[in-house]
Amino acid sequence: MSDKRKKNSKQSSLWVTIGAVFLILLLIIWLTVADFSGDTDVAAFIAPALNI
Repeated sequence: MSDKRKKNSKQSSLWVTIGAVFLILLLIIWLTVADFSGDTDVAAFIAPALNI
């Protein structure tokens, strides 16, 4: 591989990593807000399984 291709590959990999971390943070924030507001489908799904 040429040096230019290696550099472009590293830059692409960096942006994919940054994007993935950003999306994970958004997911955590979204689930936290949903949990505080009591509006989670996950809780509705788990409760019948636990017989609560």
